[in-house]
Amino acid sequence: MNIRFLPIKLTRIVGGNLSLEGQFPWQVSLQFQNEHLCGGSIVATRWILTAAHCVYGWVNSNTPLLLDFGALLVSGAKYLSVEKIIYHARYRPKGLDYDIALLKLVEPLAFNEFEDGKMCWISGWGRLRMGVSLHSARVPLISAKACSQPEVYQGYISPGMICAGYLEGGTDSCQGDSGGPLACEDSSVWKLVGATSWGQGCAERNKPGVYTRITQALTWIHQQMEVRKKYGD
Repeated sequence: MNIRFLPIKLTRIVGGNLSLEGQFPWQVSLQFQNEHLCGGSIVATRWILTAAHCVYGWVNSNTPLLLDFGALLVSGAKYLSVEKIIYHARYRPKGLDYDIALLKLVEPLAFNEFEDGKMCWISGWGRLRMGVSLHSARVPLISAKACSQPEVYQGYISPGMICAGYLEGGTDSCQGDSGGPLACEDSSVWKLVGATSWGQGCAERNKPGVYTRITQALTWIHQQMEVRKKYGD
Protein backbone atom coordinates (compact mmCIF):
# COMPACT_ATOMS: atom_id res chain seq x y z
CA MET A 1 0.00 0.00 0.00
CA ASN A 2 1.61 3.22 -1.17
CA ILE A 3 -0.33 6.13 0.25
CA ARG A 4 1.01 9.40 -1.15
CA PHE A 5 1.22 11.26 2.17
CA LEU A 6 4.09 13.15 3.83
CA PRO A 7 6.65 12.57 1.08
CA ILE A 8 10.30 12.99 1.94
CA LYS A 9 11.88 16.20 0.76
CA LEU A 10 12.77 16.35 -2.93
CA THR A 11 10.27 13.59 -3.79
CA ARG A 12 8.39 14.54 -6.96
CA ILE A 13 6.17 13.12 -9.69
CA VAL A 14 8.14 10.18 -11.08
CA GLY A 15 9.11 10.29 -14.74
CA GLY A 16 7.50 13.67 -15.33
CA ASN A 17 8.59 17.14 -16.27
CA LEU A 18 9.00 20.43 -14.42
CA SER A 19 5.66 22.24 -14.65
CA LEU A 20 5.40 25.79 -15.90
CA GLU A 21 4.12 28.49 -13.57
CA GLY A 22 0.35 28.64 -13.85
CA GLN A 23 0.17 25.46 -15.94
CA PHE A 24 -2.14 23.73 -13.44
CA PRO A 25 -4.14 26.54 -11.80
CA TRP A 26 -6.49 24.13 -10.01
CA GLN A 27 -3.63 22.62 -7.96
CA VAL A 28 -3.21 23.60 -4.30
CA SER A 29 -0.84 22.61 -1.51
CA LEU A 30 -2.21 21.47 1.86
CA GLN A 31 0.25 22.63 4.52
CA PHE A 32 0.88 22.42 8.24
CA GLN A 33 3.51 24.67 9.86
CA ASN A 34 4.82 25.67 6.42
CA GLU A 35 5.41 22.03 5.45
CA HIS A 36 3.68 20.51 2.44
CA LEU A 37 1.48 17.53 3.39
CA CYS A 38 -0.70 16.78 0.37
CA GLY A 39 -2.06 18.18 -2.82
CA GLY A 40 -5.62 19.18 -3.65
CA SER A 41 -7.83 20.45 -6.45
CA ILE A 42 -10.12 23.46 -6.62
CA VAL A 43 -13.69 22.36 -7.40
CA ALA A 44 -15.56 25.57 -6.40
CA THR A 45 -14.79 28.96 -4.88
CA ARG A 46 -14.90 27.60 -1.30
CA TRP A 47 -14.25 23.89 -1.85
CA ILE A 48 -11.08 21.86 -2.31
CA LEU A 49 -11.00 18.15 -3.07
CA THR A 50 -8.23 16.01 -1.60
CA ALA A 51 -7.62 12.48 -0.28
CA ALA A 52 -9.28 11.48 2.99
CA HIS A 53 -6.08 10.03 4.40
CA CYS A 54 -4.50 13.49 4.14
CA VAL A 55 -6.96 15.10 6.55
CA TYR A 56 -8.46 12.26 8.59
CA GLY A 57 -6.63 13.19 11.78
CA TRP A 58 -7.67 16.85 11.57
CA VAL A 59 -11.45 16.41 11.44
CA ASN A 60 -11.91 16.91 15.19
CA SER A 61 -8.75 18.90 15.76
CA ASN A 62 -8.19 22.57 16.45
CA THR A 63 -4.86 22.43 14.64
CA PRO A 64 -4.99 24.87 11.73
CA LEU A 65 -4.54 23.65 8.20
CA LEU A 66 -3.57 26.12 5.50
CA LEU A 67 -3.85 25.92 1.75
CA ASP A 68 -1.21 27.55 -0.43
CA PHE A 69 -2.59 28.94 -3.68
CA GLY A 70 0.40 31.03 -4.65
CA ALA A 71 -0.35 33.32 -7.60
CA LEU A 72 -3.93 32.10 -7.88
CA LEU A 73 -5.26 34.76 -5.55
CA VAL A 74 -5.82 38.29 -6.76
CA SER A 75 -6.18 39.43 -3.15
CA GLY A 76 -2.44 38.94 -2.66
CA ALA A 77 -2.91 36.50 0.22
CA LYS A 78 -0.89 33.36 -0.20
CA TYR A 79 -2.70 31.15 2.31
CA LEU A 80 -6.29 30.47 3.27
CA SER A 81 -7.55 28.55 6.29
CA VAL A 82 -9.80 25.51 6.25
CA GLU A 83 -13.16 25.91 8.01
CA LYS A 84 -14.53 22.40 7.68
CA ILE A 85 -13.22 18.96 6.68
CA ILE A 86 -15.64 16.38 5.29
CA TYR A 87 -14.35 12.93 4.41
CA HIS A 88 -16.37 10.20 2.77
CA ALA A 89 -18.57 8.33 5.27
CA ARG A 90 -17.34 4.96 3.99
CA TYR A 91 -13.65 5.80 4.25
CA ARG A 92 -11.65 3.73 6.74
CA PRO A 93 -8.10 4.76 7.79
CA LYS A 94 -6.72 1.26 7.22
CA GLY A 95 -8.30 0.83 3.83
CA LEU A 96 -8.05 2.37 0.38
CA ASP A 97 -11.70 2.66 -0.71
CA TYR A 98 -13.45 6.03 -0.70
CA ASP A 99 -10.20 7.87 -0.04
CA ILE A 100 -11.70 11.27 -0.77
CA ALA A 101 -12.47 14.41 1.24
CA LEU A 102 -13.69 17.96 0.78
CA LEU A 103 -12.25 21.01 2.51
CA LYS A 104 -14.42 24.08 2.97
CA LEU A 105 -12.46 27.33 3.05
CA VAL A 106 -13.03 30.08 5.59
CA GLU A 107 -13.13 32.61 2.74
CA PRO A 108 -14.01 32.12 -0.92
CA LEU A 109 -11.29 32.15 -3.52
CA ALA A 110 -10.84 35.18 -5.74
CA PHE A 111 -9.45 33.85 -8.99
CA ASN A 112 -7.05 35.74 -11.17
CA GLU A 113 -8.75 37.32 -14.13
CA PHE A 114 -7.28 38.07 -17.52
CA GLU A 115 -5.54 41.42 -17.54
CA ASP A 116 -6.93 44.66 -18.91
CA GLY A 117 -6.08 44.83 -22.61
CA LYS A 118 -5.94 41.06 -23.11
CA MET A 119 -7.09 40.31 -26.67
CA CYS A 120 -10.03 37.93 -26.79
CA TRP A 121 -12.69 36.84 -29.29
CA ILE A 122 -16.41 37.43 -29.62
CA SER A 123 -18.55 35.55 -32.13
CA GLY A 124 -22.15 35.27 -33.28
CA TRP A 125 -24.64 35.65 -36.09
CA GLY A 126 -25.89 38.97 -34.72
CA ARG A 127 -28.15 41.03 -36.95
CA LEU A 128 -27.66 38.79 -39.94
CA ARG A 129 -30.13 36.85 -42.04
CA MET A 130 -30.38 33.09 -41.64
CA GLY A 131 -27.81 31.26 -43.69
CA VAL A 132 -25.13 33.92 -43.39
CA SER A 133 -21.82 32.76 -41.92
CA LEU A 134 -20.91 33.09 -38.27
CA HIS A 135 -18.95 36.29 -37.66
CA SER A 136 -16.19 36.90 -35.13
CA ALA A 137 -14.01 39.75 -33.93
CA ARG A 138 -10.94 40.23 -31.78
CA VAL A 139 -11.49 42.69 -28.92
CA PRO A 140 -9.49 43.75 -25.85
CA LEU A 141 -10.75 43.37 -22.30
CA ILE A 142 -11.50 46.66 -20.53
CA SER A 143 -11.03 47.11 -16.79
CA ALA A 144 -14.09 47.66 -14.62
CA LYS A 145 -12.62 51.01 -13.57
CA ALA A 146 -12.37 52.25 -17.15
CA CYS A 147 -15.75 50.83 -18.08
CA SER A 148 -17.42 52.56 -15.09
CA GLN A 149 -16.18 56.05 -15.98
CA PRO A 150 -18.88 58.76 -16.30
CA GLU A 151 -18.44 58.96 -20.06
CA VAL A 152 -18.76 55.19 -20.43
CA TYR A 153 -21.23 53.30 -18.23
CA GLN A 154 -21.37 55.63 -15.21
CA GLY A 155 -20.74 53.07 -12.47
CA TYR A 156 -23.21 50.46 -13.73
CA ILE A 157 -20.54 47.77 -14.06
CA SER A 158 -20.90 45.23 -11.22
CA PRO A 159 -18.38 42.52 -10.17
CA GLY A 160 -20.47 40.07 -12.18
CA MET A 161 -19.80 41.93 -15.42
CA ILE A 162 -16.78 42.29 -17.70
CA CYS A 163 -16.34 44.77 -20.55
CA ALA A 164 -14.63 44.15 -23.86
CA GLY A 165 -14.22 46.18 -27.02
CA TYR A 166 -12.79 49.51 -28.13
CA LEU A 167 -13.69 52.78 -26.44
CA GLU A 168 -13.32 54.49 -29.81
CA GLY A 169 -16.00 52.14 -31.16
CA GLY A 170 -16.07 50.29 -34.46
CA THR A 171 -16.03 46.64 -33.27
CA ASP A 172 -18.62 45.11 -30.96
CA SER A 173 -21.25 42.44 -30.43
CA CYS A 174 -24.82 43.44 -31.31
CA GLN A 175 -28.45 42.33 -31.18
CA GLY A 176 -28.71 38.61 -31.83
CA ASP A 177 -25.25 37.96 -30.34
CA SER A 178 -26.61 37.81 -26.78
CA GLY A 179 -25.64 34.64 -24.93
CA GLY A 180 -22.68 34.02 -27.20
CA PRO A 181 -19.08 33.64 -26.02
CA LEU A 182 -16.33 36.00 -25.01
CA ALA A 183 -13.37 33.62 -25.15
CA CYS A 184 -9.69 34.18 -24.36
CA GLU A 185 -6.70 32.01 -25.19
CA ASP A 186 -4.26 31.21 -22.41
CA SER A 187 -1.22 29.02 -23.11
CA SER A 188 -2.96 27.37 -26.10
CA VAL A 189 -6.08 26.68 -24.00
CA TRP A 190 -9.31 28.52 -24.75
CA LYS A 191 -11.30 29.74 -21.74
CA LEU A 192 -14.87 31.01 -21.66
CA VAL A 193 -14.59 34.39 -19.93
CA GLY A 194 -17.97 35.94 -20.63
CA ALA A 195 -21.44 35.54 -22.08
CA THR A 196 -22.67 38.39 -24.29
CA SER A 197 -25.12 40.40 -22.18
CA TRP A 198 -25.73 44.06 -23.04
CA GLY A 199 -24.43 47.37 -24.33
CA GLN A 200 -25.66 50.76 -25.48
CA GLY A 201 -26.11 50.61 -29.20
CA CYS A 202 -23.56 48.64 -31.21
CA ALA A 203 -19.91 49.62 -31.70
CA GLU A 204 -20.54 53.18 -30.51
CA ARG A 205 -17.85 55.38 -29.01
CA ASN A 206 -17.42 54.84 -25.22
CA LYS A 207 -20.08 52.10 -25.26
CA PRO A 208 -18.24 48.74 -25.37
CA GLY A 209 -19.92 45.38 -25.03
CA VAL A 210 -20.74 44.11 -21.53
CA TYR A 211 -20.56 40.41 -20.73
CA THR A 212 -21.58 38.22 -17.81
CA ARG A 213 -18.39 37.33 -15.93
CA ILE A 214 -18.18 33.52 -15.93
CA THR A 215 -15.91 33.25 -12.87
CA GLN A 216 -18.59 34.95 -10.77
CA ALA A 217 -21.14 32.36 -11.86
CA LEU A 218 -19.02 29.20 -11.59
CA THR A 219 -20.45 28.04 -8.26
CA TRP A 220 -24.00 28.44 -9.55
CA ILE A 221 -23.12 26.64 -12.78
CA HIS A 222 -21.62 23.69 -10.91
CA GLN A 223 -24.54 23.52 -8.50
CA GLN A 224 -27.12 23.48 -11.28
CA MET A 225 -25.25 20.84 -13.25
CA GLU A 226 -25.08 18.61 -10.17
CA VAL A 227 -28.77 19.08 -9.36
CA ARG A 228 -29.77 18.16 -12.92
CA LYS A 229 -27.40 15.20 -12.90
CA LYS A 230 -28.86 13.98 -9.58
CA TYR A 231 -32.41 13.97 -10.90
CA GLY A 232 -31.49 12.68 -14.34
CA ASP A 233 -32.40 15.82 -16.28
